[in-house]
Amino acid sequence: MSVQVERWIFNVDEYHRMSEAGILSEDDRVELIEGEIVKMSSIGSRHIGCVNRLNAILNRIAGQFAIVSVQNPIRLDDYSEPEPDIALLKHRPDFYSQSLATVEDVLLVIEVADTSVENDRSLKLPLYAKAGIPEAWLANLPEDRVEAHSHPANGIYQKVRVVKRGEFLSLEDIPNLVLSVDDILG
Repeated sequence: MSVQVERWIFNVDEYHRMSEAGILSEDDRVELIEGEIVKMSSIGSRHIGCVNRLNAILNRIAGQFAIVSVQNPIRLDDYSEPEPDIALLKHRPDFYSQSLATVEDVLLVIEVADTSVENDRSLKLPLYAKAGIPEAWLANLPEDRVEAHSHPANGIYQKVRVVKRGEFLSLEDIPNLVLSVDDILG
């Protein structure tokens, strides 16, 4: 006899009401992915260092034309609100204090993965592609490389570049934004 597991699917508004009601707190490391509340992986020191480096680098070289958002939610649709490690957002006068960033605001998302490489690659990158985020990078710490995914179509990034130490990355839409993989990975 097989047992069917029943899942409860939440939309973004219900997810926010859970926070407002105290069911979820700021300390809960969760995000809403396709209607499910998903626990995020714990963060180690290597992950923290990479996120901090990316924040500093991007603020220095992109801060004049974009907002660097660190581990903040992006509303992709009515059922998904992930929290990428880094998002490069279009400038907005309110710095996103009036409403969350949406797909139209995003220039780039970066996921830093130490223990969550497969989860980020198989769950989050397709989610970003399906939403139409133009470019998503995966800083793959165990393999010491960055995977740059671009040109989303039909829920899949059509172009994937694997960039290793000693090489450089540029954002497809902003070619003068050039980052060293060595600087990203430390």
